[in-house]
Amino acid sequence: MPIYRRGSSSSWWFSITMDGKTSRGSCRTSDERLALEFHDRLRATMWRERVIKEKPRRSWVETVNRWLQEHKHKRSCKDDQRYADFWSERFRVSGALFLDQITPDLIKTIKEAELNRPRERGEGTVSASTVNRHLAFLRSVINAAYREYQYIDGVPPLFKMLPENPERMRFLTPSELHRLFAALPEPYASLAKFAVSTGLRQGNCLDLRWESIDLSRRVATFRDTVMKNGQALTVPINDMALEAILPWVGKHPEWVFVRDDGCRVRGVPSKTWAKAIAKAGISDFRWHDLRHTWASIMRQGGVSLDVLQELGGWKQGRMVQRYAHLSVAHLMSHSSKFDELVGRPTVQILHSAKAG
Repeated sequence: MPIYRRGSSSSWWFSITMDGKTSRGSCRTSDERLALEFHDRLRATMWRERVIKEKPRRSWVETVNRWLQEHKHKRSCKDDQRYADFWSERFRVSGALFLDQITPDLIKTIKEAELNRPRERGEGTVSASTVNRHLAFLRSVINAAYREYQYIDGVPPLFKMLPENPERMRFLTPSELHRLFAALPEPYASLAKFAVSTGLRQGNCLDLRWESIDLSRRVATFRDTVMKNGQALTVPINDMALEAILPWVGKHPEWVFVRDDGCRVRGVPSKTWAKAIAKAGISDFRWHDLRHTWASIMRQGGVSLDVLQELGGWKQGRMVQRYAHLSVAHLMSHSSKFDELVGRPTVQILHSAKAG
C-alpha cells in the first residue's frame, strides 16, 4: 500500500522505496484521493531527480529563506526581511511559486504597479529609488540561486532597474530650523536638534544609549556594528547637541531619548512630523533631510569635504561631493588669477556705474 494510516493521526502517510532507500512522511491530508495524488507526484519527482538526475524544482520561499538565513548577520537584515516579505506576497498573488516562474515580464508588471503607488505610511507615492532597492534585493537572491545554490540552470533573467530622478538635496536655513524645533513636541524636538547638530542618521539617534556618550570629553561613540558603513564612529558633541541631551539625563538608565511613559523612542509618528512642518511653514521636508541640512550648513561655513566626510561617517568620498558646490571660497584665489592676467577694467566700469 503506497499510503497508510499511522496511529491516531487523521492524515495519510506515504512510503516510497527507490534505489533500496525508503522515504516516509505525511501527505498532510485526510482525503485518500488527494493523498494518493500527493504520493504519485512525489514518487515521480524523486524518480526524475535520482534516475535521470533532473534538478528539483526550487520554490521562491525555499530560496529566499536560505538567503535570509545566510545573511542574518547583516546590519540591514530587517530591511532584507521587509523586501523578502514584499516579493513573497507579490509572487503569491501572481501564482509564481517557483523560481522558473519569476520572469522579466512578471517583474516588469510588479514594478510598474508599485511605482507611484500611494505610500502606506506618510504622504507621497512610492519612488523609483524605493522600487530599485526592492529590485536590488531580488537580484541578490536570484544571483545566489544561480551562482551559489545552483538552483537555476543557465544565466538568470535580467531585471532592469528604473531610471531615478537626480538625488534629492533639500535643506533648511537656520531660521527654518529653529521654527521646526519650536513646532515639534518633545522628545522629537530634542531628537531633531541632536540629529541636525551631529549629522547622525535617524537610526543612530533613535538607538542612542548613555553608554555611548562621554560628557566629560563631549563625544558620542558608535560601534561598527551599528553604523551603516560598518566602521566605528566618534562624533564631537557641540553646544546644540549638548543642549539636546542634557534634559534627558536620568530619565532612563539605558536610552537617551524616551517618551513620557518611559519607553524609548522608536520613530517619529508621521502625523506628528507632518503637523510640525506645516506649523513651521515648511514643505517637502523629510527626517533624513536633517542630515542634508547639517552637511549643507557646515559646507557653506567653509568646512572642507574631507572633514565633512569624517564627521558624517561616509565611507566613500563621492557621497559628500553633492555638497561641493555649496562653497567656492577655496576657488576664489584661483578665479582671481584671471583678473591678474587680463586686468580689471570691468570692475572699474562697474564701480563708476554705481557711483553715477
